[in-house]
Amino acid sequence: MFIIHEHGHPTPERWSPGMDKPHAPIWIDLYDPTDEERHCAAELTGLRVPERSDVVNLALSSRIRTDDDAMYLSIPYFADAVEGHAPGPVGLVVTGRVLMTLRFADSPAFRLASDSCAEHRWESSADVLATLIEAIVNFAAKRMEDVSAELKKLSDRIFTPDRLGTPVLRACMLEVGRLEGLQARNRSSMLGVQRIVSFVRAKQPEWMSDDVEVRLRVVDHDLRTLDEFDDQLTNKLQFLLDAALGFISTDQNHVMKVLTVTSVATIPPVILAGIWGMNFKDMPELDLPYAYPVALGIILLSMVLPVLFFKWRGWWSGD
Repeated sequence: MFIIHEHGHPTPERWSPGMDKPHAPIWIDLYDPTDEERHCAAELTGLRVPERSDVVNLALSSRIRTDDDAMYLSIPYFADAVEGHAPGPVGLVVTGRVLMTLRFADSPAFRLASDSCAEHRWESSADVLATLIEAIVNFAAKRMEDVSAELKKLSDRIFTPDRLGTPVLRACMLEVGRLEGLQARNRSSMLGVQRIVSFVRAKQPEWMSDDVEVRLRVVDHDLRTLDEFDDQLTNKLQFLLDAALGFISTDQNHVMKVLTVTSVATIPPVILAGIWGMNFKDMPELDLPYAYPVALGIILLSMVLPVLFFKWRGWWSGD
């Protein structure tokens, strides 16, 4: 897909090879482009359209660099809020005349930036770049707020007066893992954006106005604030994971305590039954009146006494 924003046009236009060339493109958005669309974008802008292999390169020198008047920027791991969206790379090439973006998946942030054209008439490619980065950061902040809200609900589920079984706690641990995955994706994406903002601010080319520099400075501050918020969410996730594991361990210890008391309580009757079950010729107590019920009573008493002793010492309770 080949989407073009022109100077003075409030709405973008989906362009295809064979159509009339735009007069003053300010933003060319390539969405999973074909080879023909890439070739046309290169002709319109006079810029080299990065390959996907260039955009996913993890080397910082390959992701952020300048070439004459153009700045080649990329986010190798760009996570967005679309349901089921697999993180993919995003490339940006910006000059004083035009911003060209290369992406391979749908993105609400890109749609938000595109829709803002009707309200805010862009003056330069740097203005478009700032608008796009602001939209990306805004969606990242919303995703973090969503994770925070889900963590609050998960915390209420774990820390409850009711005893939770191991299956419920295991489900809570799986939820912690899911939220950690979402936050890890968001963290990697924001790291790429932060490096882009720092690079552009450090270079501050002549065609970037002071107004855009101020906007990028605000974005940089927002990114640092989100980084601190990310630390809080990560600590909360780790705390909830440790709490779920602790409750599971407590339940297992309770089971072991019950089994221990049961095994200790059954040792005396086993000994008594073993003694009275021996086939000695002379066992006087076996000839006593009511020997059988007396033996059963003694066996029962030998089981009750250890249980009472454990309760008295506070080592075990039936709840």
